[in-house]
Amino acid sequence: MLLAPAQGFVFLAAPKTGSTAIERAFLSYSQVILRGNPGFKHTRYDGFQRFLQPFLAANGYPRDSYEVVCVVREPIDWLSSWWRYRSREELANPSHPNHRNYAGHASFEQFARAYMKGGEQFARVGRPSRFVRPHPGESEVDRVFRYERLDLLVDFLYKKIGEEVEVGVKNVSPRISFSLSEGCERELREFFAPEYYIYERAVGG
Repeated sequence: MLLAPAQGFVFLAAPKTGSTAIERAFLSYSQVILRGNPGFKHTRYDGFQRFLQPFLAANGYPRDSYEVVCVVREPIDWLSSWWRYRSREELANPSHPNHRNYAGHASFEQFARAYMKGGEQFARVGRPSRFVRPHPGESEVDRVFRYERLDLLVDFLYKKIGEEVEVGVKNVSPRISFSLSEGCERELREFFAPEYYIYERAVGG
C-alpha cells in the first residue's frame, strides 16, 4: 500500500495484481508506505477506511483531497496465478515456513474446487470482492483498474506525480499450463459473480 495524499492518491495493493512493481516505482513519492508484512501491504479497503483514513484526515488530508485506487484481475486468471505461485518447488520442502500452502500436488481444477469449498489450507487465498468492499456507510474505491491495462493506472499515477518513472515487473508466478472442465469453469464463474461484477466495470474494460 502506498499513501501519497500529497500527490492526491492512495494505492491499495491487492494480491496478484502487479502491486509490487507499482509500489517500487512510486514509493519515493509516498508519504507512508506499508509493505513487507502481507497484513500491512495488502490492507483491504475497509481496513484503510477504519484505521488509515482517519489518520490522514487528522494530518491535513481529508478523504476528498485524494483518490483511492487499486487493480483487479480477471477472476479465474487471478486464481490460476495463486495456484502457480503456490506450486513453486521450494514450497514442497517440509521445512519451508509456508509448506502448508504448497499446491504442487493438485491440478488447477482440484485447486479451484478446494478454493470454492474453503476447507483446504493450500487453497485459501481470499476474495478480490472483499478486498475492495467499503466499510459500511463509507464511499467506494474511486478507481479500479484492470490488471490487463496497468498502463492506464501508470498513466494516471504519472499525472498525479507530474512525471514519468520506470515501472518494472516483479513477483511473476511460474508459467504452468492449466485447463478446467466445462462444469468446473461454470461453477467457478458462478462463484465469482461478485468478482466479475467489479472486473467488468473496472477501468480498461
